[in-house]
Amino acid sequence: MELQDVFYISEKDWYKLQGWATIAHETDKNEISGLMTAVPQEDGRIKISDVEILKQENSATNTELDGDAVAEYTMKYAMKYNNPDMKFVWWHSHHTMGAFWSGTDENEIKAWKNNSYSLALVINLREEYKFRVSFWKMNGLPIEQHVDTNITIERAQPKIAITESMEKQYKELCSERVTYVNNWHNNHINYNNKVKQQNIWHNEQMIDAESRYNAMLEEISSLQDGFVDGSVKIKEFREGIEEINKECKSKNYPFSINKEFTKLKKAKLHQKLMEVFPGDFFDFSDNVTKYRFETSITDDYMGGWNYGI
Repeated sequence: MELQDVFYISEKDWYKLQGWATIAHETDKNEISGLMTAVPQEDGRIKISDVEILKQENSATNTELDGDAVAEYTMKYAMKYNNPDMKFVWWHSHHTMGAFWSGTDENEIKAWKNNSYSLALVINLREEYKFRVSFWKMNGLPIEQHVDTNITIERAQPKIAITESMEKQYKELCSERVTYVNNWHNNHINYNNKVKQQNIWHNEQMIDAESRYNAMLEEISSLQDGFVDGSVKIKEFREGIEEINKECKSKNYPFSINKEFTKLKKAKLHQKLMEVFPGDFFDFSDNVTKYRFETSITDDYMGGWNYGI
């Protein structure tokens, strides 16, 4: 079995983590942390569960668990499972920031050093995460290795309920499309071919814009995370955002960057970036365009940016 297939968590517990992260952010704009158990199963995999928060002190960029509360949690579940191979998972949130290991996180991971391995998880409100397995002694050798790997979220199989009312509406409202071919008037055929070619050209424009929009989101996310964790200076951040905006204008994309993000001073910019997602950087030409790009809808019949063609 590969390491990426070993660890799993139920969908219910995954969204419990997201729930705690959301409460902490919406209430105080803070991080939050807690513990989980990691218990070996008969199939060789390790189940992560028992999501709990403990007594703690938090800020927007840090979270610290109470030592006595940690001892109480670990003792309770050690007695419950009575399994010498079980481990505990230290987890915490980064709310709107990226999922990465800060210097403070690295120190906390080291605090869980033992004679085998330890586990840590960081999540954010976009459901991004990093899950780390830290090996402290490899086959008894004093070799340390940290591996960020996958954690499988086990989701219940969707149950699709088709009612009689739905079937009735489908029969009433949906019909097969009929295509008519007019071989009598070549001028109409030529006109239709011209319109089709124009639509293909516009769709190629749209595909390019959608592709660049998604890439720009990644670029902005990288700049955002870098500025928040200190690896990107404010000048570099502003220049990166301005370059993206220049491309939007030169390519005549139906979106651009809100200039507010290049005018804020350092402290206010830092606070702002902790409260927004990369998509919040963009202004769109209209709400229909905004909806299209935020949902990545493709419509073969849209002939241009105004969608009225």
